[in-house]
Amino acid sequence: MGAPLTKTSTDYQILPGDEYITLRLNGQLESASVSLIAEELKGHIKDPFPYVVVNCESLSFMSGEWMRLLLQLQAELKKHNRAMAFLGLQLPLKQLFKKNGVDSAFKEVSSLHEALASWGLATKKKLDTDFINPFLDATMKVLKVQAYTEATPGKIYIKKLADRFTGDISGVIGIVSDSFNGSVVISFPEATFVALMSKMLSETFTQLCPEILDGAGEITNMVFGQAKVVLNAKGYGIKTALPSVVSGKDHTLTALTKGPCVVIPFASSAGNFFVEICLSA
Repeated sequence: MGAPLTKTSTDYQILPGDEYITLRLNGQLESASVSLIAEELKGHIKDPFPYVVVNCESLSFMSGEWMRLLLQLQAELKKHNRAMAFLGLQLPLKQLFKKNGVDSAFKEVSSLHEALASWGLATKKKLDTDFINPFLDATMKVLKVQAYTEATPGKIYIKKLADRFTGDISGVIGIVSDSFNGSVVISFPEATFVALMSKMLSETFTQLCPEILDGAGEITNMVFGQAKVVLNAKGYGIKTALPSVVSGKDHTLTALTKGPCVVIPFASSAGNFFVEICLSA
């Protein structure tokens, strides 16, 4: 699906997906940046040709040169039975498109799901590295920043029905988007959690107590929030959600959705723990 994003720009981002790419446009697009993105797009718009989602949620202006570039891109995609859709168009931009006579040429969609459904891609939801890595990275970053703890991920694997993972306290948060649902669980043994909370709160704790139970939800919420930003920049459309906390010696949790689940075991100086990510079938 094209090479990973190697260039950065305040004007745009090209974010490869599974069978489509997201072109995220920001601010006011002047003519100067057209040649840069035209060159970069060559690495992405090639066999196998992707569909293109143009995310305009943070865009307020587009020059005529940019409009011509997008019209050319759309024509090239059409030659290969692919299409382009615009997401998050604001009123000033709609008016600008109409003024320049391109409003009927550019297809607007209300959600990523609408675009993917029109292309026959909406039912494809995969727990691949593109989806998992933002949670893995966010977990390491949150613990390093909030608890001064380095966490190292182990081998990621698919959870089987016979697998039983237990924890003493877990943070749980639902994943809700226009095209799929799921859940994220971060589960800790008591010793690991108590050690982390002692570092986070700069106070010594020796066992689970009411004062620190909410910490599991706070960690899960921070991990989810950071991963959500990365995934939504790629067009996943994940909505804000509130975490809950489950506690109890050696408890197990049943996935909130029926579908694949992956487990990411972590080791740290505070102890071991695991992250479980599930998506709807």
